[in-house]
Amino acid sequence: MRIINISNGDRISTVWTDAFADSLRALGELQLEENGIALSDNEMTERVRAHDVAIVGWDARPLPASLAEDLGELRYVCCYSGTIRGLVPKSIIEAGVSVSNWGDHPANGVAEAAMALLLAVLKDLPKAVGVARSQKWGVRTKRRGSLAGTRVGIYGCGVIGRRFVELLQPFQSQIRIFDPYAESLPEGCERAASLEELVDDCEVLVIHAGLSNETTGSVRAEHFAQLPDDAVVINTARGAILDQEALFAELLSGRLRAGLDVLEPDYLPPDHPLLALDNCLLSFHQLDQLQWPPRPGLTPMQQICVDNVARFVSGETPEWLFDPDRYDRST
Repeated sequence: MRIINISNGDRISTVWTDAFADSLRALGELQLEENGIALSDNEMTERVRAHDVAIVGWDARPLPASLAEDLGELRYVCCYSGTIRGLVPKSIIEAGVSVSNWGDHPANGVAEAAMALLLAVLKDLPKAVGVARSQKWGVRTKRRGSLAGTRVGIYGCGVIGRRFVELLQPFQSQIRIFDPYAESLPEGCERAASLEELVDDCEVLVIHAGLSNETTGSVRAEHFAQLPDDAVVINTARGAILDQEALFAELLSGRLRAGLDVLEPDYLPPDHPLLALDNCLLSFHQLDQLQWPPRPGLTPMQQICVDNVARFVSGETPEWLFDPDRYDRST
């Protein structure tokens, strides 16, 4: 069994640890190459098609679409991270190659990030921290609230959305969900027929949808306008799902509040006026990156990749496979 990974530039050392590489070598002949950005599509295709398994992820050189025309020995592409689009063309899946990613691995981290941002904004912590740092006492605010009884609207109910619901339910909030692809909803949740219906009756809007052609820019200015004064918007999904300038306008006016782990792009210039606000908490796509407490051996992300390659090598079906429909709906 021949396994290959070609990184775009230098390999990410925290991913490609000795333990990870050795675990893959135990399953087959592992070839690791760097500086794949210097390869032509033809050179990249020749290298990959000579192997049974290709490992891709954050640092990988994207697979050329031309690979689908002649797969050679390639039968399986294992993505050690989440996003497939941009790394694996849909045509490779349609050509019959099995393609998987890390599945539900980020669900806990992202759901916890959304909950952390929600509680921090709801309790007006950005303002409280600012007051404390100015060595003053007491925070004058009329917008500190509780999740108990609060109407929470959730856009997207995949593995991350469902995990967030599990975290939210003990707080006894009123939960409504809009996800046209979810066949069922968690117990105790009400279904909204449209995004308009979701925002029409919520005080907190939480984004858990995947970024796709359908969801890009789907939360627009008119949706923000439907939210009541001091409503909270939480986004740990992707910044491009929102009309970002429309949300920024609402935040700069002081009418809405937000906790945003993701933007489009994920960083703001140091002089951006949003950075001075106490009604907006920004974390720049960092909250789901979990390094503590340290554990020996493989990380969960690495273990999922190794286990899936092991399944393929033994003739079993890897977990978290993509079909064209899942590909279209995934970030």
